[in-house]
Amino acid sequence: MAFTGFTKTAIEFLKNLAANNNKEWFENNRNIYETHLLEPLKQLSADLGTVINSIDPVIETAPKINITVSKIYRDTRFSNDKSPFRTDQWLTFKRPKKQWGNVPEFYFYFTPEEYQYGMGFYAATPENMGRIREHIECFPERFKKIIEAYGNQDCFRLVGENYRKPIANGLPEEFQPWYQKKNIAVSCTKRIEQGFFAKDLDQVLADSCKLNAEFYHFITESINGEGAL
Repeated sequence: MAFTGFTKTAIEFLKNLAANNNKEWFENNRNIYETHLLEPLKQLSADLGTVINSIDPVIETAPKINITVSKIYRDTRFSNDKSPFRTDQWLTFKRPKKQWGNVPEFYFYFTPEEYQYGMGFYAATPENMGRIREHIECFPERFKKIIEAYGNQDCFRLVGENYRKPIANGLPEEFQPWYQKKNIAVSCTKRIEQGFFAKDLDQVLADSCKLNAEFYHFITESINGEGAL
């Protein structure tokens, strides 16, 4: 079935789960999770798969838990918080680790209060961030066009942690916020009331992937030594 939107029941479920984060409550309400969260997430993943693979055919798009769809169970092995269930959910689209390793991704993430979507490289290694900086220096005119594209819209903003000590370079001032990142992403954040329940949310997310495609290509080319996709 095609994606037809999230219901307010989905958000109410996450709020109630936060107040009753235990196995008994979850099992008694599992049908709500499967109907109002898991199934719509799978449908949304399937709907976005075509546009994602048109950007990069290597990205995994199977609408399955732990491939594109988040788990509801938390990994508590190394956490002081032993709550067994997540009160946030997400979709991620990226290349398989076994084929490439450290990769950027397209994502959609939500909590009971807000949702986010975009493209990022949150776990980028220092080596890969170095390759991205080298690529910026090698292709400044192309990178300038990418920056200008983000300057002509009001949804996505640059996010990511900066290096404590700026890295010296001879690039223009407008390049510096992008050049000085330890990890990098472009992200749009909205309140749940702002379009989350719309039936065309899948099209909004598909359009966002297309907008972020050129920056995604720039990153993948720089860290994988490949030509334009």
